[in-house]
Amino acid sequence: MKADDLRLDHLAPNRPAYVDRIDWAAMTEADGARLRELGLDEGASIELLHRAGWTGRGAHACRVGRMIVAMRAAHAAAITVRTDGASGEAAGRT
Repeated sequence: MKADDLRLDHLAPNRPAYVDRIDWAAMTEADGARLRELGLDEGASIELLHRAGWTGRGAHACRVGRMIVAMRAAHAAAITVRTDGASGEAAGRT
């Protein structure tokens, strides 16, 4: 991870972004499969809507495409996003 990488758990709420990278090794195989089934993968549009709990370390509610998905804070920390407005395919990433 580079110093200027932005993780989903640090993204400002209601700021649209795109998934740049996901550290699948940071979650169980079952959790990774669940998030993939919900459309979470490199290049997907994502927006942090809300962090639960007083410290913000609870579940994170995110818009992935057109769905609202709740994920653990540890999973949000494993997702690197970019806010430059280019999707993965448009930026040459696959």
